[in-house]
Amino acid sequence: MSTPDNTVQVTSLPNLAQILPYLLGHYPDDSIALHAPGPNFHDGPTMTCPLPDDSAEWQATAEHAARQFVAYAHDRGHDLAEGVIIYLCREPRPGQSPGETAALLAPVGTWLTNEFVEHRANVLQTIGLVANRWWAYECDVDGCCEGDPLPSPDDPTSVAVQMARLGRAPGPRTRDIIKEFRAATADPAFLMDLHTAADYFNSRCATTAGRDATLALTLEQIDAAMSRFRDGATALTRAMTTQLIVGLQDAAALEAGMAHAEDSDLPHARRLWAYLARHCAEPFRQEAVPVLTLFAFVAWRQGDLIAARLALRDAITTDPEYELATGIHLGTIDGEDPRDWLASAREGHAHRLTHLQHAVEVASEYRPTTDNTAVRFREALDAATSHHYDQVLGADERLLARYGTIDIVNGALADFRSGRRELSDEIAARIILGLQDLHARDVALSTGEESDLPYERQLWGYLARRCVPPHTGKAPPLLTLLGWVAWRQGDTVTASHAFAEAVDIYPGYTMAKLLLDGIRNECDPARLLAMYRDAAAEFAASRPDLDTL
Repeated sequence: MSTPDNTVQVTSLPNLAQILPYLLGHYPDDSIALHAPGPNFHDGPTMTCPLPDDSAEWQATAEHAARQFVAYAHDRGHDLAEGVIIYLCREPRPGQSPGETAALLAPVGTWLTNEFVEHRANVLQTIGLVANRWWAYECDVDGCCEGDPLPSPDDPTSVAVQMARLGRAPGPRTRDIIKEFRAATADPAFLMDLHTAADYFNSRCATTAGRDATLALTLEQIDAAMSRFRDGATALTRAMTTQLIVGLQDAAALEAGMAHAEDSDLPHARRLWAYLARHCAEPFRQEAVPVLTLFAFVAWRQGDLIAARLALRDAITTDPEYELATGIHLGTIDGEDPRDWLASAREGHAHRLTHLQHAVEVASEYRPTTDNTAVRFREALDAATSHHYDQVLGADERLLARYGTIDIVNGALADFRSGRRELSDEIAARIILGLQDLHARDVALSTGEESDLPYERQLWGYLARRCVPPHTGKAPPLLTLLGWVAWRQGDTVTASHAFAEAVDIYPGYTMAKLLLDGIRNECDPARLLAMYRDAAAEFAASRPDLDTL
């Protein structure tokens, strides 16, 4: 090597076989490993590529790995015409001998060599490593270089002795590293809870307000979990574990998780993300991708590139389109500074947090309730909906129902003016269902005096909060009415959020889209108010004698 004190002699095939875990920093189970020796042998580029379990995929894997390594070495100014060493690592499967495994690997070396030759790369040696034994596939002497044990650590000429003299130890095996973050066996009861949490997460995130509220809760849980792990915790409650796993599917939550990567937090964050990742067994491997990415980022911050890349390999294998994992993986390869990523994550998180706090505050006026009353609201809407849609109404009956809805609305407004803050479940459900009629909704649009606006706003927000899942689809009329009142009051922020929420729930809800466009185009609501007042007056004047219907 470059100095006598740092010299490692790799002068034999046994030494060449034994040096791999020192080159890579770990022993790559079931993998292709590629190394292009530099001036000091270990200075050149290296790369590992996992071998799929299915041997039918090995040729495509080998050819792709060779092309990747050619490009990788070229980007680093290394000429592979100077030589490449191929390592093929695999442990025997049950009932398979080391020799049979080595023979199974032989074609992989051939496919790699052929691909390298196509790119003018020179293969120096192809070494098979199986069950602590080595094979040199270039040797064509029968019985030679086939299945010899790796040199004993006591052999004074071994690489192990030379490395020990330099204070270097071989890296751990891949299978031992991945135990930290990879799920092993599934707990059926936990997976059932995780499935329930995922369903609840998806239902709450069906709207913008629901996503914001769910994100706010996830951010609180991240802070709480980090606090517990700082205090020495090694586990979380099942509820918090499942909620964090699904909550971290939100990119903004992931960014918040990355922000917990200051120096003092690294050991605690690493344990937390590894703990969560270990709970993502099949069929929830997809849910592990964000958590693995967080784990990898923390490992990268700690300088543990091996664990970072192995975690990222799992993440990218599961979801090749997950851009953050891919970006961090490239960052580890290109020698980027993870502190730059941390600064960006913290800045983005601070910006999002400010926006989120404002959005959650606004949405609290109309977001469906999630407390104990939600069950009661759902049951009331279940019963009323079943009765409502069982009826087959003629034209006159529909007109009668429309007027009846407006009468109930006017009665509810009178109750709110008198200081009441709630309606009976039956009355609330009847109004919600009645306003699904577009004509009834249009008549209910605020056209009264400004003194009535606070009571109208209170009523529409109250009814929107009662549209709990699975009745969220009934909220757009109420959100549209609320947004119109807020606009009349000059509160374009709440109005915009309410209209956008209505469109989010029902993209084809025309009235909400038109009013939202009106705000964005800075239209004068007074012109719309005049038009709505004319329509309301026409409706009142044409009201038939109900007794004759």
